[in-house]
Amino acid sequence: MVFGFWSKKQSPPPAASADPGDSGSPARQLRTPSPSESASGQVPPAPSSPDRPPPSEPSRPEPPADSLDPTALHALLTTVPPKTLHAYTLAQLSTAPEPTLAALGAFFATLTPPPMRHCVRCHKDFTDVENTDRSCLVPHDDESAEVERVGRSRKVGAAEGPVYETLWGCCGKTVEGDGDQGPPDGWCYEGKHTTDAKRARFRADSTPTNDKLPSCYRMNCHGIRTANPRPTRAKR
Repeated sequence: MVFGFWSKKQSPPPAASADPGDSGSPARQLRTPSPSESASGQVPPAPSSPDRPPPSEPSRPEPPADSLDPTALHALLTTVPPKTLHAYTLAQLSTAPEPTLAALGAFFATLTPPPMRHCVRCHKDFTDVENTDRSCLVPHDDESAEVERVGRSRKVGAAEGPVYETLWGCCGKTVEGDGDQGPPDGWCYEGKHTTDAKRARFRADSTPTNDKLPSCYRMNCHGIRTANPRPTRAKR
């Protein structure tokens, strides 16, 4: 009997029955939240739905009611005289708002003034765009007037006396009287400005060696005489 006890085999324990729900399905893995999400407690936004319409673009601001279209503005600028437009613009700059000044600065960014020239006939500065047939005006030269006696008065009822005429050498015209009547009517010269000394000649009493025109040094144009004084001779 003792041998029979030791020789008796113990039956193996029953195998654990598998869960019927796990049969034939893969193992499900639980998602572990990331440290950033778990720490902040915020949930990431859900992806946008493809059916959701895109955000609309901001509409452009409408121009002010008092603004002009390019055609009307062009018509206005062409009817206003240049000097009036220039004076109006300068007068409005001091009170113009900052946006207007910024727009004007951008609009005139490429604008450059024309070169300034100097007329050797009347000694005035000018620009080519404003040089017209009445830009250069030279008055008669009083020093060129010469009074000459031409006879005696023969008018009825007038006092008998000498008759004089005044010859103005600058233009070659003659005026009755001894100079008290003034120079001839109009300007001695009226025309365009010039920077050429040869073209500047116009006087009737000029000679091939003397055009009878005052020089820029004599007129001290742009301070040339002050900047370049002529040397004075030492007195003995």
